[in-house]
Amino acid sequence: MSADKYIYSIQPVRRGITGLWNLSGDFGVLDTISEYSNTNKDNETVYAYDTPRYRVSAKFTEYANGAVIRRDSFENLSTEPLTLYSFFSRFFLEGNRYEVYTQYNGCLHESSGGWQELVTQVTAAGLGIRSCEGATPIMALKNKYHGLITVFHLLPNCQWQITAKKRPYTAKNEAVLVEYGIENNGLHLTVSPGETIDMPAVIFYQSRNENDFDAWKLHEVYNHLYPRRQMPVMYNTWFYHFDCIDVDAILSQVDAAADLGVEMFMVDAGWFGVGGHWSDAVGDWEENLTGGFCGRLLEVSDRVRAHNMTFGLWFEPERAGINAHILSTHPEFFIDGCFFDFSNPKAREFMLGSLRHVIEHYHIGFIKFDFNASTPHDPSGCGFYRYMQGHREFVEAVRHEYPGVYITGCASGGMRMDLQQGTIFDSFWLSDNQGPYEGLTIVKNTLKRMPTALIERWNVQKYCEGFPKVKTDEWQGLMLSCNNSSFDFVLNVKDEYNLAFLTGGPLGFSGDIAAYPAEYKARYREFISRYKTERSFYLTANARILIDTEDIIAIEYSDSGFNRCILQFFTKYPYTNLLTLYPAVDADADYIYEGRRITGRELTEQGIFIEKFSYNDCREIDLKKA
Repeated sequence: MSADKYIYSIQPVRRGITGLWNLSGDFGVLDTISEYSNTNKDNETVYAYDTPRYRVSAKFTEYANGAVIRRDSFENLSTEPLTLYSFFSRFFLEGNRYEVYTQYNGCLHESSGGWQELVTQVTAAGLGIRSCEGATPIMALKNKYHGLITVFHLLPNCQWQITAKKRPYTAKNEAVLVEYGIENNGLHLTVSPGETIDMPAVIFYQSRNENDFDAWKLHEVYNHLYPRRQMPVMYNTWFYHFDCIDVDAILSQVDAAADLGVEMFMVDAGWFGVGGHWSDAVGDWEENLTGGFCGRLLEVSDRVRAHNMTFGLWFEPERAGINAHILSTHPEFFIDGCFFDFSNPKAREFMLGSLRHVIEHYHIGFIKFDFNASTPHDPSGCGFYRYMQGHREFVEAVRHEYPGVYITGCASGGMRMDLQQGTIFDSFWLSDNQGPYEGLTIVKNTLKRMPTALIERWNVQKYCEGFPKVKTDEWQGLMLSCNNSSFDFVLNVKDEYNLAFLTGGPLGFSGDIAAYPAEYKARYREFISRYKTERSFYLTANARILIDTEDIIAIEYSDSGFNRCILQFFTKYPYTNLLTLYPAVDADADYIYEGRRITGRELTEQGIFIEKFSYNDCREIDLKKA
């Protein structure tokens, strides 16, 4: 579909609502132009507006599945610095009756989405230095006249904002504008002569699917542009006594992890600093010799690598604790007191040097970058554009020096889990809520805006004895799952439910896996072995949400040609025990289902009948082309 379908703003000016951009600075205001240069080549269209002092451009790249990527930029053509006060890219949608979908993003309940009526305007925005704090960078608008949904996915490279608003353009007519760009509260971004400022890119398309807005289109394009390298099996120490470190006990977890088939072993927070609590020493990346591992961290690394696993460490390079020596030795490296200034090249090089020593000394091939603080305002007036540009260069420098390293991103859970960060991180710690019930909901909602291979799934369980069996005089042991960020809220789900929940993204384990009963060790050993044979499928899989209710969730994973489709059907407390599931398949092909041949058209029109399910149940269906 032509990009013009989405940008009615290139039509003639009517009361100031047209123009591809809403732009202002010390050079004036650009809001109502209608004359552009326009170039077309294959699947790309570029609109540009030139003045003697600057050039603004918007490049649209179209894909066969209907998705379009828009990339906007501002280039200073003059010999003097120019200052931007606002820079928003603009879409103009037909009609004036819309509902708007956005996602609130909070700790332990990430990607919580919902619809609201567009009465005046709706704004979603990142609240500061962490891109997904408060909201995630997705907005969908449903035209209430015909039901068509237009979906926008931002790739934030700054403190972002996206707004949908009604605007009158004649006395009796209204339009709906969508504007996105740098959040402009106090924006004072200086652009040097010859410099180009890039806006957040946006991937957009249209859909009639209210369950997931055809998120498979996003997944397909994103996986093509930014392919995943691997989906490892990981262990993280955090949920094993958290930061209360017993080195010998952790060594037992190393041995247990190797026995299960784990490939990467991560030591989380608590290994560094001098005296006091580790959180006060964040920023000083040296092993704590009197606390934490008490000088035995290399011993742990050696044990991990002796089992042919990759050793990993937790870092939080973007802030410093109140007692960190770096605050007094290099105060020039910080903004707002404790936030490391990645816009400063000297600061970036210093941090790279600090990590370089640790990476090489402890033979690290697995890194978790966390970020557990927030500040809402960039004191430089750049809307964190320079900061995020520098942070990206820092992570890319780590990758350049250590090309085999696997880097996972975390920010108090999912406070910085976005598509732009996904271009530099291998995957994301989804949430500090590690329960399979809430975790499934978070995964399902996050699939609306991210491909499955970016979303880590973590198994955090503890085996407990002494539970009575109903209607018998017998007792049983149960695997209890952590259901929040600690074990003060737990639940039990059926094994099939938990294993299906863990399928689809990079696979992680935490907690006391050494204490698993032999039965569960064998079960997870088999599951991990099977996961390793299946993960290449999920590396490029597209996801579809087939059912999205409080009591039943169904997700389908497939390749682009529907050669294989894996359906997961989860229940919570359903008040039914039979349902028909309608998969997305190739209607012109035949499939093998439960050993028999069935046409794709039959699957599409008649569906798959599922019965005799109960609470916290799961069914997994594997369809393969004949």
